[in-house]
Amino acid sequence: MTVTDQSNKYSINSLPPKLQEFVKKGIRINRLGQDFCFRDFPELEHGNFRQTINRLRIRGLIVTTTKGWISHYKIKGENTGRAKRTVTKEGMVVGTNMQEIINEASTQIPTIHDIKIKFPSTQLYKNAVKKGMNVNSSNKGIFLDKQTLAKDIYAIIAIYPETVTIDLSCTWQPIIYDIRGAQELLGHLNLLQYYLYSTFNTHDVPESLDWIVTHYHLNQDGQTEFTGESFERTISDMVGGFIRIYAKQFPDNSTRMRLERIITPECTVKAQVNDMQNVGKYLDSEKRDISNIMPSQILSLNQFAETVSRMSLMHNPMQGGFFSL
Repeated sequence: MTVTDQSNKYSINSLPPKLQEFVKKGIRINRLGQDFCFRDFPELEHGNFRQTINRLRIRGLIVTTTKGWISHYKIKGENTGRAKRTVTKEGMVVGTNMQEIINEASTQIPTIHDIKIKFPSTQLYKNAVKKGMNVNSSNKGIFLDKQTLAKDIYAIIAIYPETVTIDLSCTWQPIIYDIRGAQELLGHLNLLQYYLYSTFNTHDVPESLDWIVTHYHLNQDGQTEFTGESFERTISDMVGGFIRIYAKQFPDNSTRMRLERIITPECTVKAQVNDMQNVGKYLDSEKRDISNIMPSQILSLNQFAETVSRMSLMHNPMQGGFFSL
């Protein structure tokens, strides 16, 4: 992909050479439909990355799309596929217009939220008891205060005598199912691993890559806003699961379509991250076609390539294909 000064209405030729290269790389990433973060620029130290962002912000050339522990950005004037339009619906029945809205949601990059993780530990519980933390009399659990990791992303940790569970809640800021999302997920879990180690002074905490992912919601969020009555459908899929299609209200008061399926992988974080990285490589390749990907069909990495080829049989989730009402 070649990026020239004419490809963006904001001039970049007047920038110093290093800033030009930074902006051109950012534009290339944005035109893949993605925002970028410091991990997309491994050649820069984190401090240098922040300085570059500040220099571009002063020039009005950078837009912060997500604030948090790992902030994401886009070059001003670039469209990463998240532009919104508004449609007013009356009655919100399943008709041609509603099918268009659902199909538009199915073209978005998959994301995950409501992630549940566990790992074994006994010393952690003992140390928590020694610190005088409250123990639930019915299930012996110790429930920590909610840990905020980024804007609209937080963790709820429960410590039991032999197991620790973590609920990573990010329904309003789901994690992208690609390489950058894998890095973001690892960043959050590494932070929680350090928090548990430093708070309870124990080495009885496995590496975060060895933790077990037990559950998450795989979703695609449409960008078309609409008004009217609420909408929800549950559709069976080819593997005995269910797709939930519903209207979701977001913090900005917009209502958009969400396609969602519950996944129970029972795999290590390392395996989950590898899945996300390989899906990301596919999405970034020349074969990338988001319209052929639906949440119910991303079952595991090993099935992903076969799934994509099968999805050519299905375009409209409400008619034929692998779905039935």
